[in-house]
Amino acid sequence: MHNVILQAHELFKKAGFDYAICGGFGLEMHAGKELRTHGDFDIAVFIEDRQKAVQFLLDNDWPVYGRFGEVGPIWQYLFYKISDITDSFWGELPNVWSVRHGGSPEMFKLERLQPEVYSYKQPEEWLVKELDFIELAFDTREGSEYVVRKNPRVTRSLDKAIMYRDNIPYLAPEIILFYKSDKYSSTNPYAKPRTEIDFKAIMPMLSDESKQWLLDAITETYPDGHEWLNGLI
Repeated sequence: MHNVILQAHELFKKAGFDYAICGGFGLEMHAGKELRTHGDFDIAVFIEDRQKAVQFLLDNDWPVYGRFGEVGPIWQYLFYKISDITDSFWGELPNVWSVRHGGSPEMFKLERLQPEVYSYKQPEEWLVKELDFIELAFDTREGSEYVVRKNPRVTRSLDKAIMYRDNIPYLAPEIILFYKSDKYSSTNPYAKPRTEIDFKAIMPMLSDESKQWLLDAITETYPDGHEWLNGLI
C-alpha cells in the first residue's frame, strides 16, 4: 500500500470523525496495487464534521486554504488562508486544501498576492510522494444513505459507499468513478489521461451491482448522454 495512504491513516485515525480516502488513491486501495502517478491526495469527510475536520488540521500544524473561483485546474484559483472556522464564506465550499509546513515546494507553490491571499504556480512536475498536501472534500449523508454531492438525487447505502482495506476506510470505487465522470475530469488535458487509466483499470473489478449503480448514476445525471455509457452497458 502506498506510503501516503498509510501516513494519512496515521494522521486521521485519531481525528474523532468519520473519513474515507477517495480520488485516485481510493481506487488504488480497491485495486490493491498502484495504478499510476498522482497529482493530489483526497479525503472525504461528512459535511457535519466540516468545522471539526478543519480545526483538526489546524491543530496538527496543517494550514488550510479555501479557494476563490469556479471548479477547474487548481493553478487557476486564488486561495485564502482559513483562520476562523466559523467564517460563513468558506463554509459553503465543497472542499478545501491543506498544505503541511515545510512540505515539498514542488507540491504546492503559493505566491502571496496580498495579506492572506495566495496563487498557485503550476510546477513542471507535480507528483505526490509524501503526505504534503491534502484536498478535503465534504460529503453528505442522510440516515443510512450516502448522498452524492454532484447530484443529490443519487444515493448509495452507507454500508456500500464506504469500504475498507486493512481497516483503512475508502470511498467505494463506483462513487469515485462517478465523480470522475464530470466534465473537468473527462475533458481537461491534465485530468483526462489519469481518469481514463482509472476507468479502464477499475471497471473490470466492479461487481455487476456496482456497475449498474454507476450506469444509473451517470444516466440520471447526464440525460443527454455520456461517453462512458458504452463502456458500462
